[in-house]
Amino acid sequence: MSVKHSPISKNNMIKSISIINFMGYSQFKAKEFAPINVLIGKNDTGKTGLLKLLYASTKGVDTYSRKNETEDISFKKVISEKLSNTFQPGKKGLGELVSKHERGKLSVDMEFSHTKLSYNDRLYFSFGDSTTKNIIDCQDKINPISTNFRCLFIPAKEVLTPLKAIRATRDNLHMPGFDDTYLDLIRALVIPTQRGNIAEELKGVNKKLEDLFEGKIEQGIDDDFIFKKGHSEFHINLTAEGVKKIGILTTLIRNRQLNSNSVLFLDEPETTLHPEATRELVEMLMLMAKSGIQIFLATHNYFVLKQMHLCARRDEIDAKCFVLEREKGQAITSKEYLLNKDFPENAISDEALKMADEEAKIDLGL
Repeated sequence: MSVKHSPISKNNMIKSISIINFMGYSQFKAKEFAPINVLIGKNDTGKTGLLKLLYASTKGVDTYSRKNETEDISFKKVISEKLSNTFQPGKKGLGELVSKHERGKLSVDMEFSHTKLSYNDRLYFSFGDSTTKNIIDCQDKINPISTNFRCLFIPAKEVLTPLKAIRATRDNLHMPGFDDTYLDLIRALVIPTQRGNIAEELKGVNKKLEDLFEGKIEQGIDDDFIFKKGHSEFHINLTAEGVKKIGILTTLIRNRQLNSNSVLFLDEPETTLHPEATRELVEMLMLMAKSGIQIFLATHNYFVLKQMHLCARRDEIDAKCFVLEREKGQAITSKEYLLNKDFPENAISDEALKMADEEAKIDLGL
């Protein structure tokens, strides 16, 4: 049976990418990303690094578009600063991102295309291992995108509890430690919500997310957050980690920082969640994709991958999985699968099979 291709793929912001000599990669290429894109692999296979590169590049376009409205600014400067603040490399600067496996420059060729926002453009930049802060080989300008566009990154660690400390560290003291994935997210979270201000296409998603824990996260005074459950209120420090993880998504939906014109990056979103909640979260991510949000996520979790596969098959949504592998001393390689057709061979399911084999041996007394 042929698989129908979801029409929402026309609203994917990130269409394709070609990366050369980036960290552990000699190359990584994706000719066409899907509404949902999953990165899996063992530790040290570059999942978070790849997510951050995609985010920093896309957020760079977003930042440039907003600044360009009020000032004459170079895109080259914006992308240099965003890469530096997202990766926070050491004393050698951006050159530390250049692969040590191959000789040559790091290069990124990225294509954007969003039908709903009438946006099409291409981003290219390249630099060598001697580059510290400023990228020279990059365009000075890129077509500005609509202010309705949003680009968000949710790290593996929750940010609601240390929110004030992170803001003080970066905004007031200008100290490294928390990179731009944290700072950008916090700046989005503290934007006030208004009653009835939820985007229509995400109202159902928001309700189901809040129903998971029979309550909701709300903004308090001075950027404090509280968890409301029935008539009870709990300070964010006394709230379960899983609740805070879901609360970040519901807050972003309620204050319209997460809308149908967004690209959402999630690094191990299942962290601190029970398997039942993990599967529910995947269902919600599928609904977000249907609303027009393009999703990129990295995971180690079998439940995430399997539920994503089941949802993609059931709803006939294009969802891609990139299996990242690294042999000792070698560069990272990638295999691409379409989750609405195949469940990929991967280290996660391999470990599940090994446990089943071990149990069978115990049962048989071998």
